[in-house]
Amino acid sequence: MVSIIRRFNLVFLLLVVLPSLLVSVVLSRLSVSAMYSTASRQTESVIDQIAQNIETETDGTMILASALIHDGELRLLVNRYARASGPTDRITAANGINLKLDSFFTYTSRIGAIVIYPKMGNPFTYSNYPNIRSLDRIGPEAYREAEQNPGRVQLLDSLTGVAGNIGEKFMLSVAVCPLADDSDSELAALLVMLRIPYFDRLTSGFDTASEVVVFGRGGAPILSSFSDPAAAKALAPLLPAEEGEAENQAQTPTDGFRQISFRGRSWNATTRRLSSSGWTIAFLVDRSSITGKITLYNIYLAAALLILTVLFFIYAEIFFSRIANPIRSVVRSMRLVGEGDYAVRVPASGIEELTELTGSFNRMVSEIHRLTGEREEKERERMKAELEALRYQIDPHFVANTLNSIRLMAQAARVPTIRDMTQALMRLLSESYSGGDAFVELDREIDNVRSYVAIMKVRFGEQFDVVYDVGEGAADLLVLRMILQPIVENSILHGIAGASRRGTIGISCRLVDAEGRTDLPFPVERLAPIPGKRLVIEVRDDGIGMEPEKLESALAEPAANDSGSPGSPGHLRKIGLVNVHRRIALNFGEPFGLSIESERDSHTLVRFLLPALRKVGSDEPGTDR
Repeated sequence: MVSIIRRFNLVFLLLVVLPSLLVSVVLSRLSVSAMYSTASRQTESVIDQIAQNIETETDGTMILASALIHDGELRLLVNRYARASGPTDRITAANGINLKLDSFFTYTSRIGAIVIYPKMGNPFTYSNYPNIRSLDRIGPEAYREAEQNPGRVQLLDSLTGVAGNIGEKFMLSVAVCPLADDSDSELAALLVMLRIPYFDRLTSGFDTASEVVVFGRGGAPILSSFSDPAAAKALAPLLPAEEGEAENQAQTPTDGFRQISFRGRSWNATTRRLSSSGWTIAFLVDRSSITGKITLYNIYLAAALLILTVLFFIYAEIFFSRIANPIRSVVRSMRLVGEGDYAVRVPASGIEELTELTGSFNRMVSEIHRLTGEREEKERERMKAELEALRYQIDPHFVANTLNSIRLMAQAARVPTIRDMTQALMRLLSESYSGGDAFVELDREIDNVRSYVAIMKVRFGEQFDVVYDVGEGAADLLVLRMILQPIVENSILHGIAGASRRGTIGISCRLVDAEGRTDLPFPVERLAPIPGKRLVIEVRDDGIGMEPEKLESALAEPAANDSGSPGSPGHLRKIGLVNVHRRIALNFGEPFGLSIESERDSHTLVRFLLPALRKVGSDEPGTDR
């Protein structure tokens, strides 16, 4: 037999330590992946911003060149310059061109140079910055590509000027030729070179962990943040092509990156091709700057896991040496509870968690015992109510035979009133004494009320009327036997009889929608509630009503001194109300029962709230059968 401590330690190693190591490795990889993902998003944002700024600069330069080529005044000056008949006219025209270009550069706040190529003669050069030199070396080859697309501004594939380094770094150059059908113009081509300060910031704005290189359409680097100019040229063959990876390039995609090895360092490279210029931007991030701390964190995590494992083994040794006996006590006590001994209680231990557990278990057993007692008490109350009703009964056969003899004698004596009254009373007694189910159909209960009303009309004459209103689907529902007659009796004897006017008793029955639960606390055999429905019965009379103090205690248990001694009218009236209310409460529980509204010299309304019961397997009320 393996001891519990050794078994637990083995399980701990298999289920905690080894999974923790596995989780640590997975989390480490996920952390690296998350860091790559974050770096990828940041890099994408940076390279998108760089691309946007470069395209803004190139688009702006193209727009300026297009504006110049279409400037009518400049074209007239170029025509005058090209067609000058002597040095004086040429100088005058050149001065006009200089003034025009001065205003252009002043308005645009740019630094750069312009070369104007006439169809005949030498080109005209202009610069507003002394460092820009060697403009005279820029020949017609600068606009050969533009000649193939007349009227369209062509971005040159260089950032150092078309004549090599002409005195300034990062000169953005564009060339444009007029349309071929423009025969009146002496302008053959226009070359615009603008100084771009953003490129200076681009090459100096990154640390050693990230670099940026811009490659021209021909694949040669035209801008680089590497301090070594040869680095960008050596990097070009390693970068992936825009439409796919070049052959013989060992590259591993990492999120939005492509991994490359370059001069002893591993880089994550992201590229972006500019649609307007055809240039390609490469942004490189040193992988060690992203994952450099992960290895150190893994070492810390492994050391912490080892220390925690040792501490846990020590704790488990102490813990299980003290917990075994309390656990056995708990198991032994719960076995007794499982055998039905609800008096057993689990003793408290010295361990807080087990003390809380045993306390909860003891409270649960006590609650079960209490609920069982309440159930038994309700059953006793139910039987008590039935016995209380039976206490006032006499031999039903004797009463029925006697009443039947009276009915026959009244019929022989031709006294129909006595005969009808006796027959109605026999029906009521038969219904009251009949055995079987305690539930009857609502329409049968209404018939019992009709029989009782027929008897009372013999006594009171036409002093009152009874109006019946049974809503659709309510007649077939089941209610407790003889719950309407006591309430109608109260309305006649204590409401209508005391009034000096002809009275009316209204009996209304209807199905209503219910909120919350509609099931029964105690299942009734062969009966089931209709989900979402309740039965409401109202008995209303326009008699003398009740005083507020009597209304408040109408449903309370009657005492011997309530409205007189037992057997007095007030006492009997309260007995009927309380009996019906308690029968409903004992059978159905909350919220079912009676509620009373009354106003002195006006009316009294008794409202029944009952479950909508039907026989199991019967059709829905209100449907065809």
